[in-house]
Amino acid sequence: MNGGDPITDLGIPALIWLLMLVVGLELTLADFHRVLRYPRAVTAATLGQLLLLPALAALLIWLQRPEPWVVAGMILLAASPGGAISNLYSYLGKGNVALSVTLTALSTVLALATMPALTAAGLALFLEEPHQVPAPVASMVGQLALMMLFPLGVGMALRARRPAWVAAARGSLRALSLAGIAALVGMILLDQRDGLVAAMDAALPVVLPFCVLTMTGGLVIGVLARLSGRDRFTLLIEFGTRNLALVAVMGALVLGEVKLVLFATLFFLLELPLVLVLIALRARLVDDPAQAPG
Repeated sequence: MNGGDPITDLGIPALIWLLMLVVGLELTLADFHRVLRYPRAVTAATLGQLLLLPALAALLIWLQRPEPWVVAGMILLAASPGGAISNLYSYLGKGNVALSVTLTALSTVLALATMPALTAAGLALFLEEPHQVPAPVASMVGQLALMMLFPLGVGMALRARRPAWVAAARGSLRALSLAGIAALVGMILLDQRDGLVAAMDAALPVVLPFCVLTMTGGLVIGVLARLSGRDRFTLLIEFGTRNLALVAVMGALVLGEVKLVLFATLFFLLELPLVLVLIALRARLVDDPAQAPG
């Protein structure tokens, strides 16, 4: 924790709980059963995220040798599961929303094991002794269970037992969560304003190529797996959209590095315009029957 800082001690955990609850309201057991409907896409995307994203992060760290806090942020980012907002992106870009939901749900559940393991390995490998950040695996697993699996389960249970209430409240809760993200980003930028320019100078050369490479990696894997244009776009979005809330809570509450919250925020701010441009291009292509990729 950060010695009484309300943003890291209260704001981030509360927001993550709300976001995971809203994600849970969107999920049913059928979303996990869908793995059987998209075996090739799910297998390619899941293995790709677990293997390719850490490899890309390692390549950029090795090539650019960024500051230790940027290294830690990259490692956490590459190890995190897909973000739930990717489902909205896929919808807006006329991708395969069912596949997007399935991939997000699966990567979120797997993150209970994969995120602590990949983070601990990456920090030990890439941070030199003077800058070493210990990764308490047990604490990470506990935080993931408390801040991710528990609210997901609550949301899924509410949807199963109170479908009418969930249907009525879903839109309001989704709007509230988006407003919460915007408010949190604003608070973090205000709180870190003195070091913001220096932080951007240190993070931008790594974050921007990572955004582009992850999206390109998703597209390439979709092509290699011989998926449709719709599914390839979905993988592109899924690979490039990380669960930044979990990156923030793991960095601030478990590793004790508040600056990693700023790193996650900068990634989101750089990623968003790229995603919006891709969504606009995809939507335009699909709307034009002569150019629709399928």
